[in-house]
Amino acid sequence: MSQRDDKLSRDGRRLALVSVVAAFAFIGIEFAGASLGWSNQIMGLLELGVAAIFLWVVIQAVRMWRTRQSEKDG
Repeated sequence: MSQRDDKLSRDGRRLALVSVVAAFAFIGIEFAGASLGWSNQIMGLLELGVAAIFLWVVIQAVRMWRTRQSEKDG
């Protein structure tokens, strides 16, 4: 396995970890907001932040996929 493959594997594991942490953060935000009575504006801002994290994960995953495809094609 080359160093480039090792880097892509580490990046993939990092993306998986970030997406799981973001999902748990979203669940935690929903629970805390309902329990503590946070306003809709605060909830919307926090949910927008979590959505931005998920968008970053998708963009990075597509970038990794394209990198692997270019390696396969030569």
